[in-house]
Amino acid sequence: MASRSAPTRRMGVESSETRAQLIEAAGKLLRKEGCAAVTARRLAEKLGLKRQIVHYYFSTIEELLVAVIRRDSEEFRERLIQALGSDEPLRVIWELGNNVTATIFEFTALALRRKAIQAEMRRYIAEFRRVETVAITRYLERRGIEPTVPPVAIATLIKGIAHTLAVEKALGVSEGHSETKAIIEHWLLAFAQRGELSMPQ
Repeated sequence: MASRSAPTRRMGVESSETRAQLIEAAGKLLRKEGCAAVTARRLAEKLGLKRQIVHYYFSTIEELLVAVIRRDSEEFRERLIQALGSDEPLRVIWELGNNVTATIFEFTALALRRKAIQAEMRRYIAEFRRVETVAITRYLERRGIEPTVPPVAIATLIKGIAHTLAVEKALGVSEGHSETKAIIEHWLLAFAQRGELSMPQ
């Protein structure tokens, strides 16, 4: 006798307004109180829903957090593409890199422990790096400049330094920040003028 397969649990449709409200509420809770505060009970209370409704749309809280990352990353990607169309794409990368939010810290910590969140963050970091690299490459091509440093390395260096300073600032560390920012400012000016990175004399 052929065995019956287990029925697939019905899930709410992705275009549902309730699903969108759950993602929005989870994002607000996360920014205000951290990932630990995002529970089915808290979300249900905030939206006046039954707790079961949360799991109708998201089988786990981890799945909901992935949806929050996906929504926020897509919105950021559109802003990034628009901003990188400016005459100083490297400055855009630097300034955006300095505006790291507590939410990023939360997701980074979670990504080290949860593979689904790690995979989502890895996907978007790779996409952002690609977008930044393309913007720098096109900027140099428009100006007829042959880069002395690979554009992907330029994007990685600037974003990496910006993130490091932002994290340290959040922790109350400032040693070496003014000196580093002076070097970055020199780089930004040199890149805007000649399309190259060089150490100040």
